Amino acid sequence: LARQVSPRQLSTMQRSLFCIVLALVGLCDALAPAARPAMLRHGALAARSRPVVAELETQDMWWGDKDYPPSAVLGIGKEVPSVVLGIASGISLAIGCYCVAQSNLLNILSGSTVNGFYVFGALLVPYSWGLHVASWIQKQNGK
Repeated sequence: LARQVSPRQLSTMQRSLFCIVLALVGLCDALAPAARPAMLRHGALAARSRPVVAELETQDMWWGDKDYPPSAVLGIGKEVPSVVLGIASGISLAIGCYCVAQSNLLNILSGSTVNGFYVFGALLVPYSWGLHVASWIQKQNGK
């Protein structure tokens, strides 16, 4: 009792199969080792005999002699002014507290009473603390 497949279903199946094959080819291409140019292949033995040491530019983060760390501990936020971080902290705290109050996270929850947006918004409360600390660090460093 073979079931007949309509042309429309076949077309959908072909598209799906094509997408899967295309994704696999892309994955294989992404994970394949890069081909080396011919110039590098000849000097491969010479390159293997010399150890390659990359010198990383590091900055001293020690702050044991001060009451606060340097701004560099904030990574990409080291140039953000203290006022911007402080305002972002306040806004995050306000939104987070509103979401905690509206989501009723402190009571018994069921699947029908949980709103995902309020739950994710409640995660802004600890994030606001991190912004507050970053703001304090920048203020102590005069930024």
